[in-house]
Amino acid sequence: MDNFKLENFIKSDERIISQDTDLCICINSDGFYFSLIDNNYNLKALGEFKVDLSNGITSVMSNLRNCFNSIDIRLFNFNNISVIIQATKNVFVPYKLFDNTKSKEYLRSVALLNGSDVVLESISEKLDTVLVFATQMYQHSGIKVLMPKAKFVPQHQIMAEYAFDISKLANNTAVLYKRKNSFDLIVFKGMQFTFSNSFDYITESDMIYHILFAFDQLKIDSSEIKLLITGDEFSTSEKQILRKYIKDVSYANPMENIRVGYEFDTVDLQKYFLTLVK
Repeated sequence: MDNFKLENFIKSDERIISQDTDLCICINSDGFYFSLIDNNYNLKALGEFKVDLSNGITSVMSNLRNCFNSIDIRLFNFNNISVIIQATKNVFVPYKLFDNTKSKEYLRSVALLNGSDVVLESISEKLDTVLVFATQMYQHSGIKVLMPKAKFVPQHQIMAEYAFDISKLANNTAVLYKRKNSFDLIVFKGMQFTFSNSFDYITESDMIYHILFAFDQLKIDSSEIKLLITGDEFSTSEKQILRKYIKDVSYANPMENIRVGYEFDTVDLQKYFLTLVK
């Protein structure tokens, strides 16, 4: 019996040349979703699996391999492989000040680390920063053994680099990414990266409180910021309260730099935002 469930899979082309294609995987709490985009920025495939990735290195490798085998992907010889970690344990450090001997110390100020956490770093050339983050060993090691070429990137870096590009056209910019009853918030004040954090919430009132409190601490008027929302679907009441207190609210555009065929018309591409941004 399969220990995974294919939630969604759409291909725009039966013939995919792996050496000319990038694979991007986003790990979440109950599985992963992924995209395949070729060198000409054509979206070739999207998919989502529900699968347990929390039972040790061998189990993670086996479960991932079985998922991809079920859709006829047996070799991971893609041009590039990116694995996006939805880590809440992370901190940005200016590149010029970064000292890789102090990675754990950077994180200890914002998160509790334990023996199963592996501390990693990812350099963002756009932001001139290093994002230090922690991920659980069994996921990180299992994926890395199965996909040696994989580059690990934290979710907040994807969001911040996207916001950086948007901030060139707007005075103040924020990106709000929803994942079930949590959200991640990135804020640029002008073109200056100023804020990155994650919050849990129960009601839409909790959500707007955290957002407005962050804006207040940053001395940003809610009428003078562009808020881009993405990720899991927002409820009607969540969208209403955001637009009640924030003047400029719209959806992010993950498809801005890629070509998306009609095959994906029925898909909520916001859910795949992290794997589509280029």
